[in-house]
Amino acid sequence: MTDTDTDTDTADSECEELPSPSNPLAVARRLLPDWQTDNGRLTCRRWRGSWMRWTGAHWRELDEAQVRAAMYERLEHAVYQVPVKDGQMEERAWAPTKQKISNLLDALGAITLLPTDTDAPAWIGARGPIDRDEGTIVACANGLLRIRDRALLPHGPGFFNLVSVPFAYDPAAQAPAWERFLAQIWPDAPDAIAALQEWFGYVLSGRTDQQKIMLMVGPSRSGKGTIARVLKELVGKDNLAGPTLAGLGTNFGLATLIGKPLAVISDARLAGNDNSQVVERLLTISGEDTIDIDRKYREQWTGKLPTRLMMLSNELPHFGDSSGVVARRFIVLSMTVSWLGKEDTTLTDRLAAEMPGILNWALDGLARLQRVGRITAPVSSREAITTMQDTASPTSAFIRERCTTGPTCTVPVDTLWTVWREWAEDNGVRPGTKQMFGRNLLSVVPQLSRSRPRDPDGRQVITYGGIALK
Repeated sequence: MTDTDTDTDTADSECEELPSPSNPLAVARRLLPDWQTDNGRLTCRRWRGSWMRWTGAHWRELDEAQVRAAMYERLEHAVYQVPVKDGQMEERAWAPTKQKISNLLDALGAITLLPTDTDAPAWIGARGPIDRDEGTIVACANGLLRIRDRALLPHGPGFFNLVSVPFAYDPAAQAPAWERFLAQIWPDAPDAIAALQEWFGYVLSGRTDQQKIMLMVGPSRSGKGTIARVLKELVGKDNLAGPTLAGLGTNFGLATLIGKPLAVISDARLAGNDNSQVVERLLTISGEDTIDIDRKYREQWTGKLPTRLMMLSNELPHFGDSSGVVARRFIVLSMTVSWLGKEDTTLTDRLAAEMPGILNWALDGLARLQRVGRITAPVSSREAITTMQDTASPTSAFIRERCTTGPTCTVPVDTLWTVWREWAEDNGVRPGTKQMFGRNLLSVVPQLSRSRPRDPDGRQVITYGGIALK
């Protein structure tokens, strides 16, 4: 037997026989063991229009082209049998093509489908989410950490999580340099440090129920960037998005947030006055609302984004929001000390060495958040939030300064309109039209009503109910 004959025999023996390409579902079931563990747990799922793969510590989205390439390679030498004359069977090459692969992936997606309403993190079975009362879980490099008792559970594809900390959990680890650094930034504001600690734990937990956005405001070299870099290191670079604030309002601006638990906006500023689309997106993302997201050359994604937003800015951003609601979504951490010209260039490396300790620090913040139920609101942030609310909604500032609200309050529409125009002129605000003012009033005072009572002379006077002048 020649070397050529040996090569031919080896190639023939490697040809796997599969069902016909005309039966993609049967082929999919034959290939399914490739996507299962030894005990039959799926390690690849179709979820919200994407392929998800379990990496050993968390689930990660696979690129569609990557999945297709793997299928082409898998089926390149496959064969199938077809009946011919006299009841005989003939072997033919499977010969993958674009159409055959598309049909096969469609079938694989059907038998591995994870219901669209599954929100990570969640415990899942073959058909979807299952009840398993383990409480909050944080995936670490050495296991799934159950927060209520700090017990480590084994990793497995049954926990559908998109985030894992790239560090092992060490209950004895500490972070003295990190704590000294924060004490230098906020020497007289322990509540600001507590808020940041709870935020770190909140991001690690995968929760979105607080419906808050973190905003750090301060001069250059005040520590904002260092804190953001530490959080990025803690969650892992693969779990991070870095959009611009203006980019969130563009057509494909949200696509980079899919599957990302953290988005750091490092220069939170907006150009122009019309930023209503950005405000709407901020409210939708932070509010856990279902959203349709356009993706280039791919099908539309629908679901709730797992993304927590963190903004860094030298000044308070200005959002045009007639209701002022967006300002109340923020936790504002104000910084006043600047190390410009005297930066410690070794600080980031020293903090990186303390990551296991910083993880424990963040877990303590998460435990406190679970006990209290909400992230600490620092005293120093209250004035900043009021300022943001006033700049976003001058109507809100006007009502706070000049009006009172309640079910028994009334004021003639023309009287309130006159006072508003005077206040707007004094405060450098464009008064707009009477109709626009009425719309903005309604967004701030939902119980606002209009009626036409008669005055002592018997004339009907259009009157607002639910609001009055002080």
